[in-house]
Amino acid sequence: MKASKLISLMVLLFSHAAVTTVFAQDKPKAGDTFSGIIRDKYGPMIWVNVVELDSSDSVVAHTVTDFGGNFSFRLVNPDDRMQIPCVGYETVVIPIDTTFFEIKMKEWDELPQVEMNTDSGYPYKGIPIPIREAAKSVDTIDMSDFESLGIYTIEDALNAKMGLDLQC
Repeated sequence: MKASKLISLMVLLFSHAAVTTVFAQDKPKAGDTFSGIIRDKYGPMIWVNVVELDSSDSVVAHTVTDFGGNFSFRLVNPDDRMQIPCVGYETVVIPIDTTFFEIKMKEWDELPQVEMNTDSGYPYKGIPIPIREAAKSVDTIDMSDFESLGIYTIEDALNAKMGLDLQC
């Protein structure tokens, strides 16, 4: 009888301790460090941009992931959002409501197609050129052509593929 009372008392004490122990995490404050890991279906992702965006979508803090997919930086404003843009993956935008994030990136289901139109700036202010003779170019590029280039922005992709010098 004594053993069963002792076991009952231990169970009661253990359950009380488990109920009263609450693992709550407060919302991070300005200056707090937050961190995380970014993965895709193949494992950790390296050199992925992680930015903190304010309410006007301006970048206020920035870092990149290391070889293990880890990132860390100090929070500027707890009301800001974290954005993870990566070519070939859906851009992730989430509130900064904790100090540690585990993010799984999702690949684009379909790469978009880009159409570029250029114009000579007609009407020309020098020698008159008939519209039918004005220079104009239209080119369509399949975004799957950029998959193996190892680029981070669409400007870099177009520069590499078409020899354009884009300033965006």
